[in-house]
Amino acid sequence: MAAKGNHRLLQQPRFPLEVWEYIFELATHVPCTLVPELYEKSDCIDDQRSALQAALATKRSLVLVCKRWQYMTMRYLYRIVLVRTGLDLLALDRTFRNYATGNGGCVGTRSPGQWTRRLDITLDLRNECEDLDRCVKHLTYVIKSLPKLEIVSFTVPESLGPEPGSVIMPFRALDALRSSANSLRILHWSGSDFFPQVHQLEELLRDLPNLRVLRCYQLVWANGVIPSNILSSLTTLAVSGWVGRLYHPGGPGQLPQEFPIHYGKYLTVVKWYLSFTWHHKELDLLLKSSPNLDRLTISLYSLDTSVDSRLRTLSFPCVSYLGVKLEVLTFEELFRFLTHLRNTVPTLRVFQLVNPPIVARLMGPSKFSTELIVKNLNENPFRVEDDEGNLLSDRLLGRSDTDRYAGATSYGG
Repeated sequence: MAAKGNHRLLQQPRFPLEVWEYIFELATHVPCTLVPELYEKSDCIDDQRSALQAALATKRSLVLVCKRWQYMTMRYLYRIVLVRTGLDLLALDRTFRNYATGNGGCVGTRSPGQWTRRLDITLDLRNECEDLDRCVKHLTYVIKSLPKLEIVSFTVPESLGPEPGSVIMPFRALDALRSSANSLRILHWSGSDFFPQVHQLEELLRDLPNLRVLRCYQLVWANGVIPSNILSSLTTLAVSGWVGRLYHPGGPGQLPQEFPIHYGKYLTVVKWYLSFTWHHKELDLLLKSSPNLDRLTISLYSLDTSVDSRLRTLSFPCVSYLGVKLEVLTFEELFRFLTHLRNTVPTLRVFQLVNPPIVARLMGPSKFSTELIVKNLNENPFRVEDDEGNLLSDRLLGRSDTDRYAGATSYGG
């Protein structure tokens, strides 16, 4: 029997800091949410928020374990900052001000804003509890406190004012982005509200020499002169429309010839989200001016050639990916379009239906058998994908298997 008094409290092993960091990284990592991986997945920014929110909850739990963990996990907590409410902005504002005066939670350390690489703003300013002026004040200070931002995303619900696009992003908030001018790689706006004034956006773009990905409602040049050197690092562009100059009678969708001449050679990814209209000449001009274009997403009303005869002559450059956003679609139209692609785009590797409602309708009853649909889909040399990147044929078979299983269960019961 062990002698009394020899009991000793076992000391926990001391892991090297690198081991702890590896553990924290595994516990909080969300794939394809930072540069450079996000370059290829930038159209998924709005879909990543639920996963990022779950990771944030894990990070907060790690920070609260003890003082030592708080110090070690600070960089993971602030690497991606999510702002959903005015209270989030207020808390961040106070935190960064406290660190600026030497009163931060981790004494002797610099502001945690140094670790932030991505900022997602998803404020619902339609909420009466959110005061726009107060939110803008806090947002401006927060952005200025994040000097190494690489990704900034604004997703603000539309119709903040009497009509969409009526609430302009205040200049002081936009100007704050210049604090990260050299590090900013992805700038993402969803919707037409809280979007900057034309000349202010143009001036900001001049100061972002390393911007690689730009998504915005509209590209407009205030004086009609398109600069030749402000987007030379841009490789991915997603827009709903563009015009040569403000209040141009052509309206949204008119692609000025100078733009593809200046920047087409740099673009490898283009997403052109026009609503219900399709400007055939402008698309041809863009494609001819973009020899390096590899991924293209466009919006069409339908794939029915009787509705739009231009579909019969539609040609694409040597793209490996084609995404199509539609309003209506039948399997007959889809099969005809896939045949057209097989004959005209030998480099194509992926064709994707990008909007969920269209895919959901295709999953409903059809006059064709599932086996016939799957056969037509799988005879293509390229993948035909649903909105989530899965094979459309696999999704159909999954539905079919479920239906058969439910039918057999019902019959047997």
